[in-house]
Amino acid sequence: ILGITMDNATPNDKMVDVLETSLPDFGGARTRTRCFDHVVNLCAKSVLRPFD
Repeated sequence: ILGITMDNATPNDKMVDVLETSLPDFGGARTRTRCFDHVVNLCAKSVLRPFD
């Protein structure tokens, strides 16, 4: 596995840790890419929060 893309959920952080210990060639957190759509969604929610 060269890389993995997922959202920012905490269980995904744990999954990366498990993969790193299970697969010797997996690079762990440095090979994880956060889902761009999820990051944009979080930013938009943060910007719009004052208007709620």
